[in-house]
Amino acid sequence: MPESPPRSRRKAPDSVRQALLQATAHTIGQNGLAALTVQDVADAAGVSKGALFHHFGSKQDLIEATLTSLIADFEDRVREVLRQSPPRHGGFSRAYVQVNFEHLLQQEQINDIGLTMGNMLEPALLVYWRTWLRGMLAEFPDEACDPRLYAARCVADGYWATAYGRPLDENERQNAQAMALEALKLCEPA
Repeated sequence: MPESPPRSRRKAPDSVRQALLQATAHTIGQNGLAALTVQDVADAAGVSKGALFHHFGSKQDLIEATLTSLIADFEDRVREVLRQSPPRHGGFSRAYVQVNFEHLLQQEQINDIGLTMGNMLEPALLVYWRTWLRGMLAEFPDEACDPRLYAARCVADGYWATAYGRPLDENERQNAQAMALEALKLCEPA
C-alpha cells in the first residue's frame, strides 16, 4: 500500500490572508474600527497572532489591506457592469448606483457583506473610499462635474449610509428598488 504524503499543518498562505481580510471586515462591521483588536481578528480567522503578523506587519497594514480588498471587489463589480452596458453618458454613475443598490438588496444577515457605511464614515476609513472614487471619476471626467450624475451617486451613498449592514424588510426592499430606479433616471441625459 503506497504511503500517503505527509500532512502539513500549515495553511495555504493565500487562504490565510483571505481569511484574515474577511475576519477584519466582519470584526469592524460588528464592533467598529475603534474596537478592532488583532487578537479578535486572529481568533475569527482561526490563526495565531503570529500568523496574522506574518501576513500583515501591523494592525494598520491589516486595515489598509482589508479596505483595499473591499474596494477592489466593489470596483470589479462596477467594471463588470460597465463592460456589460453599451458605452453612453453617465455609464460609470449608472454602474455605481446599480452596484450600490445590489449590495443593499443582497443582504440577508447583519453585516454579511462587509463594512457598514457607518464604519466607512470614520475619517481613517473614508479616505480610502474618497481616493478610490476620485480615481474612478478621473477616468470618467465628464461625470465628475455633472450635477445630475453627482445627485445619482449621492442617492446611492445616502441610502447605503442608512440601510447598509443589516437585512432590509419588505417595505425597505421596495423602497430601495424604487430609489434605485429614480437614481438611475438621473443618469440619463436631461
